Amino acid sequence: MRVRTLFPARRFFLFVMIVAGISFSAGLAGCGTTKPAQPQPAEGPKRYKLEGRVVSVESAKQQVVVDAGDIPGFMMAMTMGYSVKNPNLLGPLSAEDKITADVVVNGNDVYLENIVVVKKADQAKTPPAGTPPPASSQSSK
Repeated sequence: MRVRTLFPARRFFLFVMIVAGISFSAGLAGCGTTKPAQPQPAEGPKRYKLEGRVVSVESAKQQVVVDAGDIPGFMMAMTMGYSVKNPNLLGPLSAEDKITADVVVNGNDVYLENIVVVKKADQAKTPPAGTPPPASSQSSK
């Protein structure tokens, strides 16, 4: 008679141990989860100083291609196109002008502001290859 009453007690004990194990595992699993990402404080756009030479001005695209030196904290020297939010800034620019500007980085948006022409391109440069030199004013006697 004693044998029959022993099995239900063992089943109950086994059931309690399984439930306790599952509860303990679930509790540990909950401790290991990471916290949801906290919203970062809203930072304003970052600004970097650019010094370079204008390669071309693309008014239709509101873009200027600049051969720039190193931009500390942002990127190494390279030639690339920068968008310009204010199209009026493109007016005074021409190829070969030396400029300074602020590179504004706001997430994936990168553009130029505060463009200043430091040195205008020399308009009296040598003529492009393939054009004949101007006639000399000296006459041979």
